[in-house]
Amino acid sequence: MRILNRVGNIPLAGAYRCIKAISKKEQSIIDEYHEDYVTGAKANGIDENMARDLWNLTVAFAGYGFNKSHSTAYGLIAYETAWLKAHYPVEFMAALLSGGMESSDRISEHIDDARRMGIEVLPPDVNTSEVEFGIHESRIPFGLGALKGVGETALEALVQEREEHGPFRNIYDLTERVDPKTLTKSVLETLIKAGALDSFGFNRAQHSIACERAVQAAVSRHRDKVRGQQSLFGDEDEAAAIEPVLGDAPDWTPQQKLAFEKEVLGFYLTSHPLAQYGERLSRHASHASSVLSELEEGAEVTLGGMISSVKKTATKKPRRNGHTRYANFDFEDSSGIVRCIIWPDDYAKHEDMIRSETICVLQGRLDLRGREPNVIVNRLMSLDQADKKFTTQVAIRFQRGLHTENDMQRVKNIIQRHPGRTDLVVVLDSFCEEASPQPSRSRPTEINAEPDGGVAMATPCSGRVRYILRTPGDCSVSCSPELRRELAEAIGEEHVQLEGNGNRRRGDAEKF
Repeated sequence: MRILNRVGNIPLAGAYRCIKAISKKEQSIIDEYHEDYVTGAKANGIDENMARDLWNLTVAFAGYGFNKSHSTAYGLIAYETAWLKAHYPVEFMAALLSGGMESSDRISEHIDDARRMGIEVLPPDVNTSEVEFGIHESRIPFGLGALKGVGETALEALVQEREEHGPFRNIYDLTERVDPKTLTKSVLETLIKAGALDSFGFNRAQHSIACERAVQAAVSRHRDKVRGQQSLFGDEDEAAAIEPVLGDAPDWTPQQKLAFEKEVLGFYLTSHPLAQYGERLSRHASHASSVLSELEEGAEVTLGGMISSVKKTATKKPRRNGHTRYANFDFEDSSGIVRCIIWPDDYAKHEDMIRSETICVLQGRLDLRGREPNVIVNRLMSLDQADKKFTTQVAIRFQRGLHTENDMQRVKNIIQRHPGRTDLVVVLDSFCEEASPQPSRSRPTEINAEPDGGVAMATPCSGRVRYILRTPGDCSVSCSPELRRELAEAIGEEHVQLEGNGNRRRGDAEKF
């Protein structure tokens, strides 16, 4: 700014505007000041070529440069925060989480960082959590203030009551001791959905059923106290005499718990819907979202994950088939999130699947024209559809001492009921004759056996031995949900493995 001002006679306000334009690459404004600068330099007796060289240096530097005081301040803060993170990691992460409580995305990102650092972030709990993120035995209890739809006044009253009179014993004790004007039914429901009452010993469904009754009982007692009425037992602590009366109710399913967590937290804390499908999704995925930026423009990719943040809209002109509706959505896998778009013709084929929280496999083409990779989607498949399309091999294992001839016959009957084109491999885990028939933890000796019964025996061994039999073509199967379910019921789910196109190539014996 001083160079433009003193060399080119540009007022400081104009110099500031010019420097901002350079940083934002607004060429029209830059050009506007260039000629004024050259004219001012000539008026100051400066050689025009020298003035232009100085201008070019200034423009090049201003595109990325910091002034020294600004960069020094940033450097000092970076050093201080790095030192705190290295020497006081739990305290640092708790402070970082408390500083970002207004943003669910920030909290989720910081919690992931804490877990990578080996720091456990505890779920919300009315008996351990503070309003902000705190520290409890080198762990970080979740800050209740990060819950959506819960006022800070109610949480402060809850924490103050707990600190003054001890932990809460049950849901009735909680509603009795905290003013019902602050601890309303909606606040209590949010705490239940977040799992903040789990430490009381009852499940969330039971607490949800008892919620309204507990709040009404607390309102009634507070009203009686205001009127001066006493209990039948005098001035004794009424809360201590209250025994929880919660009806029997089956707990919410893991999917329900996760859905409610997402509702009140804005993200998944205790688990993730993808967790139980991780192996099936990775089996079919050709890439993870985190590596897409390393691929070439237009690369064909197959991803497995979950749809979220769906935005549906329409084109101004219909396609040849008359379709106008299309969608943008985020697609999340275990490594990150990628933005996707599905155009009208493909959208019409898969409209029913394009909903938030849908877990599926997608195929598409990579678009690298923006700042971040995008995927232009041309196909969506359910997990069952992907299993049937992409599974290249089904491997089943029989283990000596565990499975019987009846189990083998049962599996044979199942295979005959599900003919198809997917290869079948049979793995037999046994023991050498010289060895004790006790399972060994060491890796088994592998002996490949042909379908006709020919076996290439190794030298005599001790311990486990594994036979791998590749079955003839008439034993090929159709990889359907029914096949997987029946095989799992017959010999156990852990003895059935599927190989997909996305898997790294492994030896058959390494599957189990």
